[in-house]
Amino acid sequence: MKFTKVQTPRGAKDILPPDGFKKSRLESQAAAYLESWGYARVYTPTFEFYDALVQGNGPEISDRLYRFVDRDGHTLALRPEMTIPIARMAATRYSSEEMPVRLYYVGNVFRYDEPQAGRQREFTQVGVELLGTDHPAADAEVVVVAVNVLRELGLQSFRIDLGHIGYLHSLLHGVGDDELAATLKQALLERDYVKFEGIVHERVADPLKPALLGLPSMRGGVDVIEAARAISAPFDGAAAALDELQRIYEIVEAYGLGEHVAIDLGVIKDFDYYTGLLLEGYTPELGFTLCTGGRYNTLVGRFGEARPAIGFAFGVERAMLALERQGWTIEEERPDLLVYSDDPDALFAAAAQLRSEGLRVELGIDCPDAQAAAARARARGIAKTARAHRSSDGEIRVETESLPERGEG
Repeated sequence: MKFTKVQTPRGAKDILPPDGFKKSRLESQAAAYLESWGYARVYTPTFEFYDALVQGNGPEISDRLYRFVDRDGHTLALRPEMTIPIARMAATRYSSEEMPVRLYYVGNVFRYDEPQAGRQREFTQVGVELLGTDHPAADAEVVVVAVNVLRELGLQSFRIDLGHIGYLHSLLHGVGDDELAATLKQALLERDYVKFEGIVHERVADPLKPALLGLPSMRGGVDVIEAARAISAPFDGAAAALDELQRIYEIVEAYGLGEHVAIDLGVIKDFDYYTGLLLEGYTPELGFTLCTGGRYNTLVGRFGEARPAIGFAFGVERAMLALERQGWTIEEERPDLLVYSDDPDALFAAAAQLRSEGLRVELGIDCPDAQAAAARARARGIAKTARAHRSSDGEIRVETESLPERGEG
């Protein structure tokens, strides 16, 4: 097929009414639930200064950005995620006295990644940020909200894995070679465990070797944390990270969400601003993450006064895909009536009256008679038609009509 400029760019797509209705409904459900926890909605610009985004996550983010130069010569970029813009906003628009603050967002983000099923270059994220406190209960709150908002949407078989960047860093620091540590980290990011284990066997000595080799299999409950303590005791920071992770997990478990939450000490992120708890959500219906997040205590400080923070986000399109693969269906809400008339004034007045009564009304602007109105209503999936006319005394009247059977005149 010959390429034309009327096609959507690679990694972007149109969303037509049936999917648009589903997407809007999910976003509204999520927003209502987040507000029930006291989170307030914020909006950030779709584009930011390029330097601000790099300042937030380091130069490695550069290749994933959509960049452009405005007429004033400033280099700008479309936001690749929402946490960095909100960290910038928190540093510049909120005072310490206002902390902690609970914010949520629903917005499109843009990443120059390779498109595939469930991953576009433009997609919608819903997420929360809890700023101004580093109490373990704050981490637990975000985990609980993440679990419950996914349940609110109707997702059934999903799991959120909890890890801690401090534990991973303590092991990688023990390698004693920054280049080797970066190679191991990249292998974990790519989930190339064969490569990871090969490098560890070849280039890492005891007692670090068993701790690193155990990372990919460190999944489960509190027993995983105890096993990790036994093999990581010699490494600075490992015990503190495990203590913190255990406390968070215990709070979440006490809340009654243990079936949806597990420990995974191999969780790792491709953004470099995380400092503590890490979380990733999975469902059997998807071969990739459903939601992601964690604690980022130093990110806000890159734009101003340092403030602890934690958050998570999920992709709306990914949630839709998972729900559909679970068998989820939702019918688009159609108008209740299609109103028609040969009197434009009567048509608009009648429709306004019907809408004031709580009905959804579509105008049959070019439907001259009942037959044309019925045909239009059927095509639109509307159950009833109504004829609007002006009576002899000048009042607007509406006569609801049942749709005639196909073939009737």
